[in-house]
Amino acid sequence: MRKKLYEVKTLEEAKKLAVSDFGVKESDLTFTVVSEKKGFLGIGSKLTVEAEVSVDGISKGKEYLQTFLENNGVQGFVEKKVRGNYVEFNIEAGDFNGSLIGRNAKNLTALQLLVGLVVNNYYEGEELKTVFVDVGGYKKRRVKNIENLAVKYGKQVARTKHRIKLDHLNAYERKIIHNKLSSWKDVTTYSVGEEPKRCLVIEPKKKSKK
Repeated sequence: MRKKLYEVKTLEEAKKLAVSDFGVKESDLTFTVVSEKKGFLGIGSKLTVEAEVSVDGISKGKEYLQTFLENNGVQGFVEKKVRGNYVEFNIEAGDFNGSLIGRNAKNLTALQLLVGLVVNNYYEGEELKTVFVDVGGYKKRRVKNIENLAVKYGKQVARTKHRIKLDHLNAYERKIIHNKLSSWKDVTTYSVGEEPKRCLVIEPKKKSKK
């Protein structure tokens, strides 16, 4: 958990500084007076106070998602799975799933970014989490479909020796294809252009001259 030491005159001063620095509620923090230096006649007294996050950021992430649904009038539930520093949230909201995903998954991508910021506001260093947000299993199905697409076009390029350019893919989807074809001996992949018009290219791998 995140922690920080403060050299202050009063405990209240440490609390205000910590709330501002950590960007969390005072109730999410614990404060410990590490040392106290008393001044002459009480003048010049100093405290060393340790402020530490005392709540689970993963639970805060789930709470954020549930509140987001409620504030937008969406009836749904959030499932949480944790494996080490990998955190997965899956939202199931029935008829609202499509709206939460958005066109080209833009809404889902933005939501994942926001939740990642919420969760990792409570951690630092090696404790930082990789946060994955899905809606109705959309991403898992999408990954499978894109992997199948990668194999299909990879075989086509290997057979015809003609490159293929794929657009309308976001960075996450391009990475799936890169990873799927990275071990192939006869094709290679790379991205060209600038967002939001960046494309992925699959082309025959040049044989090295001996």
